[in-house]
Amino acid sequence: MRFKIVGRKIGWHKDFDSSHFLVLPYESKCLRIHGHTYNVDVEIWGDLNENGMIFDFNYLSNLIKLLDHKILVSEEWITEKKDSYIIIEKNGKRLELPEDEVVVLNKPNVTAELIAEWFAERISEKAGENVKKIRVKIWEDPRSYAEVVLEY
Repeated sequence: MRFKIVGRKIGWHKDFDSSHFLVLPYESKCLRIHGHTYNVDVEIWGDLNENGMIFDFNYLSNLIKLLDHKILVSEEWITEKKDSYIIIEKNGKRLELPEDEVVVLNKPNVTAELIAEWFAERISEKAGENVKKIRVKIWEDPRSYAEVVLEY
């Protein structure tokens, strides 16, 4: 053969619908609860594992299922857990949300930047030694995205 494989990468794209709000020190429409149809682009570079793959696409699909049609909140905003409800008091509002309708992110806010970081970290937790680089791009709308790159 006259060629040499110099790298391998997988790519994956999916959308999900979630709602959130932001906590900001200034006035913004994003302080209100609102939703997005997010689009996620994932690229993972690495070597083939014993199964002949870089990473299992099914895990990425399961992450989307976790987020889809849920309310995303920061763990720092939770003031109380009562029965099967999470109580949040932020931005002058008190929310009592059913736990099964919420995804609590271990981030200080729920920006596109931090959602991308959270997503990349979940991928990293399942990545084998063969994975060299992870890129996650979260689109809030067709014009705006945040991107995180992890390298090993």
